[in-house]
Amino acid sequence: MKKNDLTEYALQGYSKKKNPFLYSSAAWYAHTLGEYFYTSGKTLPYEVRMSRGATIHANGMKFRYIGTSDCIIHIFERIE
Repeated sequence: MKKNDLTEYALQGYSKKKNPFLYSSAAWYAHTLGEYFYTSGKTLPYEVRMSRGATIHANGMKFRYIGTSDCIIHIFERIE
């Protein structure tokens, strides 16, 4: 696993495991993205890494977290 690779955390989210990570940490974003991929019917996440702010790369695409501040609804917007 590469130093900045967060795929392991995204796969945990994809498999619907509880998110144990600190809110807004890189691991939390990756896990939440994995959950989003699962619920939206996307393929398994791979090559997951953080960018700036709430932006995360996965599967050759870039996503921005735009979920609610109360963490009830997790939404990612594809930006590239």
